[in-house]
Amino acid sequence: MPNLSFVTVDVFTTTRFAGNPLAICTIPKGTDVSTEQMQTITREFNLSETVFLHEQENSNEQNPEWRVRIFMVNSELPFAGHPTIGTACYTLGTLTTNASRGKLLCKAGPIGLDYSNGVARASIPHNVHIHTESKFTAEQLHELQPALADRKIHSIDVVSPVKGMNFICVELDNLEDLGLVSVSGIKPTAKLDQDWNVGFSGSYFYVVQQTDAEGVQVRTRMIEGALEDPATGSAACGLCAFLSLKGRSAGKPFVVTQGVEMGRKSDIGVTVTLTGDSKSVEKIELSGSAVKVIEGTVHYD
Repeated sequence: MPNLSFVTVDVFTTTRFAGNPLAICTIPKGTDVSTEQMQTITREFNLSETVFLHEQENSNEQNPEWRVRIFMVNSELPFAGHPTIGTACYTLGTLTTNASRGKLLCKAGPIGLDYSNGVARASIPHNVHIHTESKFTAEQLHELQPALADRKIHSIDVVSPVKGMNFICVELDNLEDLGLVSVSGIKPTAKLDQDWNVGFSGSYFYVVQQTDAEGVQVRTRMIEGALEDPATGSAACGLCAFLSLKGRSAGKPFVVTQGVEMGRKSDIGVTVTLTGDSKSVEKIELSGSAVKVIEGTVHYD
C-alpha cells in the first residue's frame, strides 16, 4: 500500500497547540500522487489546509527549491499564507542544514524565502485587486452576523490579494464588537468584479488598534461558513495591502493578531512596499514562526 510521511506544524506561533495547524505530506521523487488522492488525504486530516511537498527540485544546498500544492478540504488553492510560512519553517529549519534562503514553487508563482532565528519571511506572489463594481452592503453583512446589526461599521471592502482568494474586509469599531462575530454556517456571497469571480471567499473582520514603533497593530477574525480560521496569511496580506493603499500604514510593518477568541493566538507579520506613486503594490512580505507537533505516515489507495 502506498504511503507518504507527514508532519503537522502549528503556524504563526512558537507555542504548540496555538496558531494555525498545518499538515505537510512529503512526496518522494518518482512518486505519482493524483489530485484526487491529495484531496482525499486532505479531507482525512480535516485541517484548514494541507500541503503536498515534493522533494527538493534542485541540488543547490544554499538556495533550495521545493514544488508545493495547497489544498483545503474541498478544493485546491493557488496560494495561502499559513501553508507558505509553515512549509518555509519546516523545509529551511528541518530539511536543510545550513540554508537560510530558498524558494517554494506554488500555483500562484514562485515564493522567495528567508529564514533566520526560527522566523520565515516570504516574498508573496500578489495581484492585489479592490472590487468596485458591486458593493457588499451592511444588510448583507447583518444577514451573516446579526449581532453586529446595531454596531458601528467603519467600512466594508472586498479585496483579493491574488486572483482566486477573495475577502470581505469589515472594519469594526472595537474588540468588544470583534468578539460578537460568530460562525454562522452561512457562506458569504460577495458579487465580485468581472473576470475575478472565481475561487474562495471569506469574511475578514478587523480592528486597527494602534500604530507604534513596532508597526500597525491589527486584530482580526476570518469566518467562512462553518469555519473560523486561527490565522489567515493571505487575508492578512490582502488587508494590509488595502490599508497601505489607503494611506493607513505610514510605511510601517503590520502585526496582525488572529485566533484569540478561539484560544489559538496567532501572530502574523506583513510588510507592504508600494510603488513610488503609492498607487499600487510593489512587494508583500509575510513573516512568522512555526513549531512541529506530530509526525507519522499516511497510507492511501
